[in-house]
Amino acid sequence: MADRTLLLINKFYHDIGPSGGVGRYIMQEEEDLTARGWNIVPFAMKDADARPSPWDTFFVRAHDYSSPRFDPKAALSLIWNREAARNLDRLLNQVKPDVAHVHNIYHHLSPSILPVLAKHGVPVVMTLHDLRLLCPAIHMLRNGEVCERCKGGRLEQAVAGRCVKGSRSASLLAAVETWNQRSRGLYEGAVTRFLCPSAFYARKYEEWGYPGTKLEHMPNFVDLDGWRPIARDPDDIVLFFGRLSREKGLSTLLRAYAAWRERRESSGSPPPPALMIAGSGPAEAELQQEAAALGLHDVFLGGLAPVDLKELLPRARFTVLPSEWYENGPLSLLESLAAGVPVVGADIAGIPECLDDGVEGVLFPPGDVEALTDALDRADALGPDARRAARVRAQLHHDRNTHMDRLEDILSCI
Repeated sequence: MADRTLLLINKFYHDIGPSGGVGRYIMQEEEDLTARGWNIVPFAMKDADARPSPWDTFFVRAHDYSSPRFDPKAALSLIWNREAARNLDRLLNQVKPDVAHVHNIYHHLSPSILPVLAKHGVPVVMTLHDLRLLCPAIHMLRNGEVCERCKGGRLEQAVAGRCVKGSRSASLLAAVETWNQRSRGLYEGAVTRFLCPSAFYARKYEEWGYPGTKLEHMPNFVDLDGWRPIARDPDDIVLFFGRLSREKGLSTLLRAYAAWRERRESSGSPPPPALMIAGSGPAEAELQQEAAALGLHDVFLGGLAPVDLKELLPRARFTVLPSEWYENGPLSLLESLAAGVPVVGADIAGIPECLDDGVEGVLFPPGDVEALTDALDRADALGPDARRAARVRAQLHHDRNTHMDRLEDILSCI
C-alpha cells in the first residue's frame, strides 16, 4: 500500500523501560508498515530515550508523572496538554496523513490532541492496551483485588479507595482526568475504530458504555522468527518473566512453589524444576524478602537483556503467568507459545483466550495458592505434545505478518 501516510501516536517513541509492550508494538508496526510502502510520521513525547526522527521537533516536552502529582501546571497538562495540541496542529499544517493510529496518549499527551485531529480531518484508529479510559486506576484494582466500583461514573470510589499510587491526591487527579474525557465523550466521539487485543476488553469497554459498533477484537502478535522452540528436551526450569509488581500475582506464585516443593519432598518424589523469576519492578524487594522467608534462594535473575531472554525461555519446562488483574493480550504468554513452551496461566480476562487447559498449558483460578500448586504439578506432567501445541497456537492465531495484513486493511479502509 504505497504512498500512504500514517500518523503514529504514542506517549513514548521507543521500546525502553516504561514504554513496555506498547513500545515494542509501535516499533514493530513502524518497521513492518514502512516495509509495505507506508510513510510513518511519529508524534510522541521527547524524553531522553526517544528515537531520532525528522519529525521530533514537534514532539512534546517530557513530564514525569511517576510520583503523586501536586504541581498545578503539571496537573493541568495531564488533563489537557495545550503544548501537545499546539505541536500537533503545527505538524498537521506540514503533513497530511491519511489516518492516525493512536496508542497510549493519556497523561503525557492527553486527549487535547483529539480535537486537533478532527479539525484536520484525520480519521483515527486507537488500540486499547489497558483500562485507563474506563477507570482512574489503570489496573482496575482496589487493595490488590479487581474492582469495578467506578462503573457508571462513580469515580469518587477511586478517591475513597486511594486506588492510584495509594494517594488520595493522585487518585483525585486521575478521577478528574477520567471524568473530563468520559463526560465530554472525547474518545468515543473522535475515534472511528477501537482495536482490542482481547475479546474480554472489547466486552468490558462495551459494558462501561463505549459503542460496540466501534470495538473490534484484534489479538496481539508475536514475532515467530524471533522466538523459536529448541530441538531438545527442556531444562528443569520453571520461569516467570515480566514486570515485578503486585498485580502480577508473584506472591501467590512464591507460596505455591514453596508448597509444591514441600509436597514433592513429603511424597518422596524428586525435587521440582528450579523456579526462576526474570524482571524488575516496584515489588522486587518485597518479593525477595518473601522468597527468603519461604526458604527460596537464587530465584531472582533481575532484568534480562532480550538476547539472554531469547536464550533462556525456550529451555524452560513451562512458564507461569499468575496475574491477578484484567490482563489484555500479554506478550509474555505469546512469546512462550512461540518458543514452544507451555504456560500455567491465571484464568482471568484475556489469558484463557490464548490458552486451552490441558493443551498448551494449564489454567487456574487467580490468587488461589492451592490451585496454582496443583497447576504446577499438572504442567510438569505435560509432554512434548504440549510444546508442539504451543507453537502451533502461536502460528495460527498470533502471526506477525497476518496481524499486519489485517491492521493495514483497517487503516486503509477507515
